[in-house]
Amino acid sequence: MNTIGWKRQLQHIVLWFFAIVFHLFLLVNGSRTDHFRHTPLRNSQKLASTTPPVKLLISSNYVVIDNGIVKVTLTNPTGSIAGVSYNGIDNVLETDFKDTNRGYWDTVWERPGDKDHTFDMLLGTKFRVIAQDKNKVEVSFTKTWNPSNNGTTHDLPLNIDKRFVMLRGSSGFYSYGIFEHLKGWPSLILEEARIAIKLKRTLFHYMAISDDIQRMMPTDEDRSDGQILDYREAVRLTNPSNPKLKGEVDDKYQYSFENKDIKVHGWVCNTPHVGFWVITPSYEDRNGGPTKLDLTSHAGPTSLAVFFSGHYAGPELGVKIKEGEPWKKVFGPVFFYLNSDSGDNHPTLWEDAKRQMEEETTKWPYDFPESIDYPHANARGTIRGQLFVRDRYINKNPVYAKSAYIGLALPGDVGSWQYETKDYQFWTQTNETGHFNIIGVRPGTYNLYSWVPGIIGDYKYHYDIIVKQGSDINLGNLIYDPPRNGPTLWEIGIPDRSAGEFFVPDPLPALTNQLFNNTTQKYRQYGLWDRYTDLYPNKDLVYKVGVSDYRKDWFFAHVTR
Repeated sequence: MNTIGWKRQLQHIVLWFFAIVFHLFLLVNGSRTDHFRHTPLRNSQKLASTTPPVKLLISSNYVVIDNGIVKVTLTNPTGSIAGVSYNGIDNVLETDFKDTNRGYWDTVWERPGDKDHTFDMLLGTKFRVIAQDKNKVEVSFTKTWNPSNNGTTHDLPLNIDKRFVMLRGSSGFYSYGIFEHLKGWPSLILEEARIAIKLKRTLFHYMAISDDIQRMMPTDEDRSDGQILDYREAVRLTNPSNPKLKGEVDDKYQYSFENKDIKVHGWVCNTPHVGFWVITPSYEDRNGGPTKLDLTSHAGPTSLAVFFSGHYAGPELGVKIKEGEPWKKVFGPVFFYLNSDSGDNHPTLWEDAKRQMEEETTKWPYDFPESIDYPHANARGTIRGQLFVRDRYINKNPVYAKSAYIGLALPGDVGSWQYETKDYQFWTQTNETGHFNIIGVRPGTYNLYSWVPGIIGDYKYHYDIIVKQGSDINLGNLIYDPPRNGPTLWEIGIPDRSAGEFFVPDPLPALTNQLFNNTTQKYRQYGLWDRYTDLYPNKDLVYKVGVSDYRKDWFFAHVTR
């Protein structure tokens, strides 16, 4: 082969190689999920060369924060979320609503003697910039109660500080709030508090709240045209815009989860392929502990961050503040995350949202909030130890308390954490050898509580635990002695704070949500309480010990006839 021919062949080989690489690049790049991870502020020098700085624009009516990825528009001085711009969508929120009714904090409250409760959107009266540089903007919208107006106006006797934070390189924004009731102020009952997000109805139709609870959802119009069932939240879809949903039941309570499992949920838009997600990296601020149930996302399209409510529990899980009692609590931060890709596979965006949730969780407690009421990691403490179960009818020696839920809450009786509403709780699970490590604990005085799946009763450590800044307290070996009067003669079910092992009936065919036609989620179906009477029309069930099987013969819920 001559020299010229060899060079030409070499050029063809090189061009062929680069063509293959280029096509691989297009394939990878075309299927990627566009997300921008928040990098700690200590890496700001790297950020400066890769992402735009955070900008703040203030006008008489609006406050705009923009990091080149997401732009958030807040009403001034009321502090509602009027707009969120991302990936070519001018506003992912519903613009048919007033700008104060698209994304907002709210609470429901009453004072002794009130004839009814008050729904309050906590509209601020004063705006101020808390922090502003190229890497972060934090702003505040406050509402301050004036005691001199007590008795002359019906106003919420709380100081409210709503904070919004945007970080450089972050595909989203944060919000947290500080509620304060000063000494000498009147008594107050707070029934619920939350952040509500109302997304654009023409764009967001696909909702995801867990790996196996994802679907195309009915619209508000579908619900309005439907048949209201036993309560207004439950509607049978009679003429939905999506014919596949005809005859199904939609009910926002079907999409509730326990506090410990409300980590990420949200919605996906088809075109452009964009996800909007509510990420809760910690439930330390939630009332009622890890097993308290509450709402997530539901038809609207609506997404919620519920801090406390009476759902599934009643008024005991609200906050009752006595006359003259001082109280302050920080709720959040909650992260509102947006992602996108060039495909159309909705679970891809869900998986990326889960990844972001894990990333946010590992960064908790955050290092960026400016409020002195939110202690950073170096101002918190750690509690560690090892829990054993001593039950001579199980084993003559103490055994490891595996997968036990163990946590800190205000001092009280055994199990009192379930009704604790005014302070913070910190929970984790033990490992296979009963070891636990509770990190990020705010300074304060706590009791240690626990329960062990499969073991009856509740555990409480017999001493108060005082956590200070930087505390690292090793409690050593802890022994739980379950209540016993002798060997177990018989039992129905498993003591694990769940009814999942009992019999769950099928719903009536005309009252079905097809999403929940499986063994693990069937209990979410509407109207199952009425199925008990269908199954036992003349007399209650009879369970024969040693003969009956609780998986088939014990109804999963206690219901009225």
